[in-house]
Amino acid sequence: MLDTLLHAFGAALDGLEVAYCAFDSADRTLAWNATFLEIFPEHDGKIHAGEPYAENLRRFYAGRLTEPERVHIGRYIEEGLARHRAQRRPYEFDHRDARVRVSSLEMGRFGRVRVWRRVARLATVQTHHVPSTQKLAELNATAVLERLVNGVLIVDLADRCMWANQAFLKLYGLRSAETAVGLSFEAIYRDAWQGQQGDGAFLQSMLALRENQRCSGAPFELALPGDRFVRVVEQRGEVDGRGYFEHSDITDQRRQQAALAEAERRYRLLAEFSSDLILSIEGRTIAYASPSLTELLGWTAADVVGRSVARFCHPQDFGLLVAPAAPPQCERMQADYRVRAKHKNGSYVWVEGRVRQLPGQADAHGARRIVNLRGIDARKAVEEKLERAQAELKALATTDALTGLANRRKLDEVFGLEFRRALREGMPLTVLVLDIDHFKRFNDVHGHQQGDNVLRSVGAVLQKFAERAGDLAVRLGGEEFVLVLPATEKARAVGLATKILEEVRAVAVGGAPGQVTASIGVATLYQSSPVESADALLELADRALYAAKHGGRNRFVEASTSSYEAAPRQVVAERGGGAG
Repeated sequence: MLDTLLHAFGAALDGLEVAYCAFDSADRTLAWNATFLEIFPEHDGKIHAGEPYAENLRRFYAGRLTEPERVHIGRYIEEGLARHRAQRRPYEFDHRDARVRVSSLEMGRFGRVRVWRRVARLATVQTHHVPSTQKLAELNATAVLERLVNGVLIVDLADRCMWANQAFLKLYGLRSAETAVGLSFEAIYRDAWQGQQGDGAFLQSMLALRENQRCSGAPFELALPGDRFVRVVEQRGEVDGRGYFEHSDITDQRRQQAALAEAERRYRLLAEFSSDLILSIEGRTIAYASPSLTELLGWTAADVVGRSVARFCHPQDFGLLVAPAAPPQCERMQADYRVRAKHKNGSYVWVEGRVRQLPGQADAHGARRIVNLRGIDARKAVEEKLERAQAELKALATTDALTGLANRRKLDEVFGLEFRRALREGMPLTVLVLDIDHFKRFNDVHGHQQGDNVLRSVGAVLQKFAERAGDLAVRLGGEEFVLVLPATEKARAVGLATKILEEVRAVAVGGAPGQVTASIGVATLYQSSPVESADALLELADRALYAAKHGGRNRFVEASTSSYEAAPRQVVAERGGGAG
């Protein structure tokens, strides 16, 4: 069925004098018509169904190439196959006695169809060159063409110059149009390179020129002396077969392209050999990642490009990368930060980064950002170690070395804050001041080592009752201790003082309890209390302590804060706390 259809299609095209050849998706011949063999007689009796197009091209080039060129016939075949597979627009070439236009159409899974049509007979080439300026003047065309910035060259069917404008003459160093008429463009081009024809740019351009002469229609570029470049575009006349060539000076464009390519090369070198990781992020999608990504995080660029940056960032840090680097009105939009990036092994690596938002680069997908990252795991570890050391030093500076309780410095830091907070929030604040009874005598009898053991034991008792977050047990120095109890009423304070005295008496010395007692002064601040400062409240508790001492020790005394200002030494009331 398909063969019948293809042959019928070929016969129909024969009626229009259009040559045709069909190929399958593997570039093997399926069908051809009589006009194909008429235009390309080298295939008559040799072409067959299933023949690769490469063999078709081999016969075609065998009759066209010169002996030196046939050495490179393989390259010509490869280029012909590439044109066959990629052709999108018609082009023209000369074959035997005609100029032929070829078109190609891809048919999906079926393959490709190529068609050829003669557009001019080369037998009509003029042998006596008539100055074409006169003919063009009759058409009022020369005035228009001379005004063009680009060079214009018109050739006959033999590809010899008929006319050229001043822009063309200037490009190729010609004195006048008369010196160009009758010359082929190849000859004109060779003359432009006179004395420099060994230059690599000339040799490369000659290859491009000859290839275009075989398969004309596509724009091509040529080099000129002085590091200049032109782009050549050809259009063939449908009726007269003349060639119209536009020559555009693209030197500035090529230099700009070269400068851009060099800048891109340098920036790529910087990106590829930098130890920093460089990312380009569009909206929330990674568009580029430099090679140092692998060294830093284990991923390759293929792993991350096209994916959301959220996949490679700690959830708590993601907002830093996508937040605007600066308000839109700012010219310099950047921000510095530290985040945790996800390693391919699943761990997180601390990185230090700078994100720059490109001004005016936002699109439908969001802002475009350039991100520089460097690993700081080692530095972060050192910083954390330093922070811990500083915290330890701070703790040592505010901690009593013997008991592990807070010291006087810590009390000074905290007590004033708690005093002001109690007044601000209308909450009670209780402070207990404890002193071990007859401690000097105890040291003299039992020795300083036993004395230190007693201090540690009493400190542990106080720490036991500092059970809430805001509570603070303090060793002021010697055998004197303080317990700060925010939001603690008198009734609770009395109960705590009683328990503390009981536990102090239970402290064993040499295996026997009851040898250690203490005296406690208790003071509680209320909103209505006339006490004006933390120091005043502490002094009030201290007075209560001395009242307990004078009352026989081994007891607590609760201070009354209601008449503190009126009679500061008369506000202490004794309460039972044990035997004297």
